[in-house]
Amino acid sequence: MLDFPKNGVPHVQNGTGTIRFGAFEADLHSGEVRKSGIRIKIQEQPFKVLQVLLEHPGELVTREELQSRIWPDENFGDFDHAVNVAVGKLRTALGDSADNPRFVETIPRRGYRFVATLEHPPAQAPPADTPAVIDLPGPINPSAPPDLSSGGAVRPKWIRRTAAAIVACAVLIGVCMLLIGFGVRLGRRAARLHTPDFQRLTVRHGTVFSARFAPDGHNVIYGASWDGGPTEIFATDVNFSGTRSLGLQGNTLLAVSSSGEMAVQQSPRPRFMLTFRGTLGQVPLTGGTPRPIAENVEWADWGPDGKTLAIVRHTAGKQRLEFPVGHLLYETTGWISHPRISPKGDQIAFLDHPTDKDDRGVVAVVDLAGYKKILSTGWESEEGLAWSPSGNEVWFSATEAGLQRRIFAVDLAGHLRPAFRAPGGVTLEDIAPDGRLLLTRDELRAGIVAMAPGATRERDLSWLDWSLPTDISADGNMVLFDEEGEQVGPSYSVAIRDLSGSPPVPLGEGMSGGLSPDGKWAVATVDYSQLVLLPTGAGTSKRIDRDGIQQYSHPVRWLADGKRILFTGNLSGRPARCFIQNIDGGQPRPVTPEGVTGCRVSPDGKLVANRDFDNNQSLLYPVDGGQPQPIPGLLPGENFAWTSDPKFMYVNQRSQAPIKIYRLNIETGQRQFFKEVNPIDTTGICDLSNILLSADGRAYVYGYTRLLSDLYMVKGLQ
Repeated sequence: MLDFPKNGVPHVQNGTGTIRFGAFEADLHSGEVRKSGIRIKIQEQPFKVLQVLLEHPGELVTREELQSRIWPDENFGDFDHAVNVAVGKLRTALGDSADNPRFVETIPRRGYRFVATLEHPPAQAPPADTPAVIDLPGPINPSAPPDLSSGGAVRPKWIRRTAAAIVACAVLIGVCMLLIGFGVRLGRRAARLHTPDFQRLTVRHGTVFSARFAPDGHNVIYGASWDGGPTEIFATDVNFSGTRSLGLQGNTLLAVSSSGEMAVQQSPRPRFMLTFRGTLGQVPLTGGTPRPIAENVEWADWGPDGKTLAIVRHTAGKQRLEFPVGHLLYETTGWISHPRISPKGDQIAFLDHPTDKDDRGVVAVVDLAGYKKILSTGWESEEGLAWSPSGNEVWFSATEAGLQRRIFAVDLAGHLRPAFRAPGGVTLEDIAPDGRLLLTRDELRAGIVAMAPGATRERDLSWLDWSLPTDISADGNMVLFDEEGEQVGPSYSVAIRDLSGSPPVPLGEGMSGGLSPDGKWAVATVDYSQLVLLPTGAGTSKRIDRDGIQQYSHPVRWLADGKRILFTGNLSGRPARCFIQNIDGGQPRPVTPEGVTGCRVSPDGKLVANRDFDNNQSLLYPVDGGQPQPIPGLLPGENFAWTSDPKFMYVNQRSQAPIKIYRLNIETGQRQFFKEVNPIDTTGICDLSNILLSADGRAYVYGYTRLLSDLYMVKGLQ
């Protein structure tokens, strides 16, 4: 049970109970952890670590104590790794950070400390087998003589007590019925007062990427792609039906100022989900040609004065939050999204994501001096953010697991509350000064399309709701993929599937990298912190020594010898780069300079080519050392993949369907048309990615992300 002493600090005493900290509740009896009432996935050993830490809040728990409590009967030489993995998974589940801990603090070379404030659990009802005690008016004196004043027989004490209890119960029941009736009427009245009112603003088939209230309060400006067409900016009046185009086809909307100016992206290039990268432009609501302001911008927001801009731009391998343009407030090797300036103009709220092309992360604010504060953590997917009209809360849309985001509000002290949820998930777009909301109701999926060897038509090989292909076997018969959706939890799942459509075979948790040359192993990353080898047939998984690598990212590929792998990673405090490492261990060897990532190795294992979409330049790096060389004939922004011949690459532009694939000779720069990929239904497709071809090019797979959304205005949310 839980004992709460007078100083208010809870201690656990050999039993069950619920402990609250922040938005989380840990049930020590069931082994469950919930965030804002929603159960989150946490494995057995990370939960045991949490339990031990909760028993000693604010105190040092040594690594030796964790070993004696959690692994008392184990005898293995790599206990340090077991602790690191368990604590890492616990932090992932809680959305915590070792560098900026809110829950679990590392005490170097000693152990860990739980630093969050623990709260009292709710009062528990008495157990069912414990008799309820009713305090009757007037004490009963067991030594008093029997009452004979009624003239009747002496009544036993239990009869008198029972009669009194019955009378008391009847009175209590009557009072409760009155209170229940009053509560029902009051509840119905409150429900009528607080029922949100929804007004649908879009009816076409496609995707709404962003939306803002205009300064007049009754016009709504939004960017969308309808029926598979290009992005475009529209306006609609909430008081009248009908939508008009603002004549900005091929542009996306970022923000609308109080003075009637729009911040837009010109020539936007899809990055991930709702994120594009392009040239920031400024144009009036009345229309015209945007005036260019800055390159490589992903997000922007206007200040309250309607003149200054906060932007997120990508430069030198990092994401920078600038306000005003050119003045750095915060930068990260991850990525930043949805920056919004507070109504007073003194803070910027944003979503901070630690890993590229993964929208898990935290909600944060930064002041004008560059001091960053995390308000809410532990979100597997977060998209959409806005300030409340008072500036006292930040509203955002996120989910702890899966894809169905709902809306939460968090104040500047970090107190979180749910604000709205709907089947299918929603994305918050904007909040008006009078409290009205703009949001989209979303239907979101990622899937796999494949053309098997000898087949005449494509087949959809998606498994659940978020399937992403990562490799195809050399013979074109097998696809390796990730499943990252609603049912697999925060660590994701790795699986393989035959292109003929046989059921998928799960291999283990993590995010897949590539298949070994003999097809017997798949390399994967777990929580971005560990490389593992998963057998595609019989066998057990193997872990690869990290040897100083702090975080891994994709892609991860095998060299032709089947003994080494190529991956992108970074050492502590250093920018990411590409490394080669033996699967049997040993120190990773860097093969590119810092900041050069996204590498692919040639089929003969002699060259590494990197994809640099930011600087529109990709280079060839000799594995054994030497000066890098440009790739002749490769155009800016093109994807590439090696063929079975190291002299040739498959290349294609990162664009919407149809996608034309060419065969490029990297010695001469000559190219030849090879194949066209064109899904039958392109509506709502945000991204076509990971086009993977077999060694002979006869079979292929590719991934797609489809987002269908409708824009609503909502009144009455609080």
